[in-house]
Amino acid sequence: MFYFYSSLTPGSLHTLTDLRELTVEYCKIANLTAGAFRGLRQLRNLTISTHNTDWSLVSLEIFGGVFTEELALLDRLDLSVNNLWTLPEGAFCPLHSLQFLNLTRNRLRDVQILRFGGSTSGGSQRCGANLKTLDLSNNSIDSLSGSGFTKLNRLQQLYLQSNSITYMADHALDGLTSLVSLNLADNKLVNLPPELFSDTRELKELHLQNNSINVLGPDLFTGLSQLMVLDLSDNELTDEWINGSTFAGLLRLVLLSIAGNNIAKLEPSVFRDLYSLQILRLEENAIETIAENTFTTLNNLHTLSLSNNKLTMIDSNTLSGLYGLNVLSLDSNNIQYIDPEALKNSSSLQDLHLNSNKLYDVPAVLAEVPHLKTLDLGDNQITELFNSSFSSMKDLVGLRLTENNLTNISKGVFDKMVSLKILNLSDNKIQRVQAGSFDSNTNLLAVRLDGNYLTEINGLFGKLPNLVWLNISENLLQWFDYAQIPTGLQWLDIHSNQIAELGNYFEIESQLHLTMFDASNNKLTEITGSAIPDSVEILNLSNNLITKVQSYTFFKKPNLTRVELVGNQIKSLTQNSLRISTIPPGKPLPEFYISNNPFQCDCTMQWLQNYPSEHPERNKPRLMDLDTVSCKLLYNRVNTYVLLKTASPYQFLCQYESNCFPFCHCCDFDACDCEMTCPTNCTCYHDLSWSANVVDCSNSGYVNTLPERIPMDSTQLYMDGNDIRTVGSHSFIGRKKLQVLFLNGSNVEIIHNRTFNGLKELELLRLDDNKLGELKGYEFEGLENLRELYLQHNRITSIHNSTFAVLLELRILNLDNNRLVKYSVWHLSPQLTQITLAGNPWSCECEYTERFRDYLLYTGTAAADANAIRCYNNSSETEPGYSILRDNVTCTGSYTSTTIIQRQELQDYIPLLVGTLALFSLVIVITCLLFVYRQELRVWCHSKFGVRLFSRTSDFEMDDRDKLFDAFVSYSSKDEAFVAEELAPVLENGDPPYKLCLHYREFPVGGFLADTIVQAVESSRRTIMVLSENFIKSEWCRFEFKSAHHQVLRDRRRRLIVVVLGEVPDKDLDPDIRLYLKTNTYLQWGDKLFWEKLKFALPDIPNNQRPKNNHIHPRHNHQPQHHHVHRNHNNHNNARSVAIHI
Repeated sequence: MFYFYSSLTPGSLHTLTDLRELTVEYCKIANLTAGAFRGLRQLRNLTISTHNTDWSLVSLEIFGGVFTEELALLDRLDLSVNNLWTLPEGAFCPLHSLQFLNLTRNRLRDVQILRFGGSTSGGSQRCGANLKTLDLSNNSIDSLSGSGFTKLNRLQQLYLQSNSITYMADHALDGLTSLVSLNLADNKLVNLPPELFSDTRELKELHLQNNSINVLGPDLFTGLSQLMVLDLSDNELTDEWINGSTFAGLLRLVLLSIAGNNIAKLEPSVFRDLYSLQILRLEENAIETIAENTFTTLNNLHTLSLSNNKLTMIDSNTLSGLYGLNVLSLDSNNIQYIDPEALKNSSSLQDLHLNSNKLYDVPAVLAEVPHLKTLDLGDNQITELFNSSFSSMKDLVGLRLTENNLTNISKGVFDKMVSLKILNLSDNKIQRVQAGSFDSNTNLLAVRLDGNYLTEINGLFGKLPNLVWLNISENLLQWFDYAQIPTGLQWLDIHSNQIAELGNYFEIESQLHLTMFDASNNKLTEITGSAIPDSVEILNLSNNLITKVQSYTFFKKPNLTRVELVGNQIKSLTQNSLRISTIPPGKPLPEFYISNNPFQCDCTMQWLQNYPSEHPERNKPRLMDLDTVSCKLLYNRVNTYVLLKTASPYQFLCQYESNCFPFCHCCDFDACDCEMTCPTNCTCYHDLSWSANVVDCSNSGYVNTLPERIPMDSTQLYMDGNDIRTVGSHSFIGRKKLQVLFLNGSNVEIIHNRTFNGLKELELLRLDDNKLGELKGYEFEGLENLRELYLQHNRITSIHNSTFAVLLELRILNLDNNRLVKYSVWHLSPQLTQITLAGNPWSCECEYTERFRDYLLYTGTAAADANAIRCYNNSSETEPGYSILRDNVTCTGSYTSTTIIQRQELQDYIPLLVGTLALFSLVIVITCLLFVYRQELRVWCHSKFGVRLFSRTSDFEMDDRDKLFDAFVSYSSKDEAFVAEELAPVLENGDPPYKLCLHYREFPVGGFLADTIVQAVESSRRTIMVLSENFIKSEWCRFEFKSAHHQVLRDRRRRLIVVVLGEVPDKDLDPDIRLYLKTNTYLQWGDKLFWEKLKFALPDIPNNQRPKNNHIHPRHNHQPQHHHVHRNHNNHNNARSVAIHI
């Protein structure tokens, strides 16, 4: 079913006797029958619009008797868009009051069925007598015969456009004596009968555009003295039919369009009688010459369009007589020369279009039109501008010089153009614009300089206070600073340049008003918060060379709606890289795009996989293309790219060379088990929590030995591809977390007793592709959790029956392609889900093969290669052999099973011994855990109960209680967003509240830096140093800053707290910083227990200093509310004030 029919049954509306207006739309009514509107005697307005044209197979059919004398008061009838093919003859004749009839967008072919023409005698003369508007547009009418509208003597508007009319009879419009507007556009007319308009003397608008008219009778329009609008555009008229008699007598004509024809020349007399003409459209013809004085009589003409013709020059008299001309369009011709006096009579001209010609200079004729408002000289061949070129253009508002051959703009060229607001110099060859060239154009609102060869923009826009729109894209700019643009600029496009940095030397990001900023396709390598204006809404940084987005780059940018970082070189992002200020409820979150970057799925990127795509927190943007973001696996043995969303959590790894955990105190000594050092020639990886520790020593050249000091916390160890012939006892002792071990392809011949001792968690062991010859039963002792064991492609000839008995969790065992002859496979664990046995020279002895076959049938699909298992007589594989499962094996002798399983009876005292050992082990384990995690335990107890375990209050702690501040915070000015919005609010407004001294908030301007820092540290119980890349590269590089810190911290190291913000490369740390990190409390921002550890490192606040009614609770997990803190700390008992400025 494509549709459902609706119906309007006869008499269904008869009770609505007072109804005046009825509209039925989008109902699929198939027909209207007699009596459909019975009883609606007061109806004035009726609309039936089914929109059946949307369903080509559905049409509305109207039967006779629908419109009766009962609807005598109906004055407006709309039957448009019904797919009507025909109507009953004279269907509308009973509607004596009808004034408006709309039949547009149907399929009517003949107007005769309307009965609006023919004889006017008898009762039929009233048919349509009061009709004023008739719309028959968009039907299928192909001709208009004579006397089709003779009864419509009151008709004023007739719409016949968009039909297929090819023929009109001489008297097709007879009787339309009141017609004011006639539209015959978009038909297929070729010519018009000479007497066509003989009865339409009141005609004011005539639309004949977009036909195929190529002939106009000489007196066709004679007598149309009221005509005001005549549109003959887009036909096939030539200058043969456009001559002095064509428009003769059209004294009231205001608009004439003969555009889009084939006119080649204009005679002087063609517009002779058109005294009232105001708009003349002659574009898109083939006009090559215009005779002198052609427009002399057009004194009222204000718009003349000669675009897209073939003019080559404009003489002094070509445009004479056009005293009132306001708009002149001469674009898209071949004009090379314009006489300096060509516009001497058109001094009031305001808009001049000369673009797309062949002008080599700015025409001197501009001196005759000093009141020009807009001038278009684009797409010419102008090579140079002089100071005199626009010297008279004091009123010019818009100047377009795009697509010329300009190479240099000198100061003074635009000085006289004091009203200029829009300047377009794009797509030239400009290499230099002299500084100060626009200083006189203080009214400039928009400037385009894109598509040139500019290398700098210094001194160009700084003195343009009203500039709001600037495009300098697609140039050769290598340097940019926000000081080069006015602070009021709102729209800036610098894409496709060679800019390596968004400079902000004067740190004016908060003063700018930019809302749209496009810096895509440049050479940017790093983005910081100070490089992005605070006001920006739309930011495009795609297709640069960005490798790093600093933390809090988009923080305090409250207007952000869209950020594009697509197509850069970003390998890693932190959560704080995309952090934004909290967005109020009800306001949409900003949309970020980050795809097409070479992301690495390392341990720092796992947070991105879990990022909520639909409803993130209010301080996080929406990542619109997260589902398409791919990343490179740092380690999966093939280094392939995968969709970030589909990567497994354990694949997010980071590489390391050496790592010493904070709780490890032996890293400076040899044989330190808690120090993770990657072996020589190996690569090592860990996940974010260090629960995964992968050591890859594959093909590392180890001969007859294993690497020294394999990390104790290794979870995966890959030793394949080496030359390790013998694996000694206790080779992996202490690696209790190892889960995967690869020793395949390493020429292993011997595995000693207790080789894998201590590998309680090992689940996968690969020993395939080696040279093992015998398994004696002790090789796999202690591997109680092993699930997968691969021994294929060795030289194994015998396996002791107890070899696999200890592997209680074994599920996959591969023994194919060895040299086994008689092994009792039926004694293997029935819990195996996969076993491979093919490629061995199994014995064909009768009893053995029978039991072998029974075992294969019993295991079913677990024996993956059952069909390939063959036995051989005399253990010779040179013969074809027999399939144990499918062939009838020829038996050779008998077989006696040699399975030996020895068990020892348990003694009565074993349970007691086991219980004692278990209890003792538990105590040892708990003791070790308490020792290893003693610091975490102390932090937890302090955060929960306010108790500091294993510590006592020292004398200097008691003395420090009188200090003015609890902590002095030293940080880089570029990290002020983090300190002011994250760190300070939580500490100052938490429970307990700490009194902080922030050096960019408290320090006075002009103070001596070193002394002030010393004073601040001595007035504080602790010093918090926010260590970041910004801190290392800016503040720490300043001598007085560094020396002041050294002076006060030399003897106070244990009072220093280092907060590491973001990633700080080791190569950037000088020896002093390294010493601080080793000898002081060291916290990483983003740690799960960051706030608890920080408050533990800070001094306790005495109860008498805590507020009595404090309802502000501490916020944890780096999710504080964001509010500005501007508070000065004063010590009322001490007149000394602390203030610093860096």
